[in-house]
Amino acid sequence: MIAEEQQRKLRIEIPGLPPRDLSPNARVHWAVKAKAAREYGSQVFYAAVDARNRSEPAKWKNLDHAKVQVWFYVPPRRRRDLDNLIASFKPGLDALVRCGILVDDSIGHVQPSYTATQPFDGKTPSTTVEVEA
Repeated sequence: MIAEEQQRKLRIEIPGLPPRDLSPNARVHWAVKAKAAREYGSQVFYAAVDARNRSEPAKWKNLDHAKVQVWFYVPPRRRRDLDNLIASFKPGLDALVRCGILVDDSIGHVQPSYTATQPFDGKTPSTTVEVEA
C-alpha cells in the first residue's frame, strides 16, 4: 500500500526554507528580491528535475491537474508566519511549471496545501513538496 501510494506522488526535497528576502514583509530593494527569487527558483527547479528523473519521468510531465502539498520544517524556538512562508514559496511553485511538471500554477490546475511544522531532527530547516497526479 505504501509503495503504491509513493508511486502516485513525486517527492521533492529542498534544503532550507525560502529566503527571507522573498517574504512580503521584507523591506529589501527590488533587485535583491529579484535575485533571491531567481536563485531560489533555480534551487527548486533542479531539485524537481532530479526527483522527476529518479522516478518515472514520463509520468511527471505537464500535469494538467495536480495536488501540491508543501511542508515547511521550521527550526524550533523560531516564530514563523505560515502566510509569509506561502508567499515566499511562489518562485518554487513557478519552478515546478518551468521544469515541466505542471502545466500551470493557476487555481484550475493546482490544488495547493501548505503546512509548517518542526523538523524531525530538531536542527535542519527544510522544505518538502509532494506532487500528486
